[in-house]
Amino acid sequence: MHILVVDDKKEIVDLLETFLKRRGHDVDTASDGKAASELLTKNNYDIAFFDHNMPEMTGLELVKFVKANNLKTKTVILTGYPTMKDFLAKSVGADEYLNKPCQLSDVDNIVKKYS
Repeated sequence: MHILVVDDKKEIVDLLETFLKRRGHDVDTASDGKAASELLTKNNYDIAFFDHNMPEMTGLELVKFVKANNLKTKTVILTGYPTMKDFLAKSVGADEYLNKPCQLSDVDNIVKKYS
């Protein structure tokens, strides 16, 4: 699968990138929403993991971007705000949510779900 990981925290990007590549996935990364939107425009991703709170564009804005551009990318919001899950579901329509810190097994389960 072709996967995009977007987070302004390098350690999270590095962890997810390494984990997903070891499972045989093609992974691109970005550290902010603006760079992510450019990658989404140029590439076809099966899944994108977006941090909720980032500079330039938030993960919520990136989900809206995916929807507005009719991209087939499945979207996953990574959030440190567990109480926002219901709000996120209603407001932007992300396909999945993971609360940070998340378990790598949860990431793996989401990827398998959309394989």
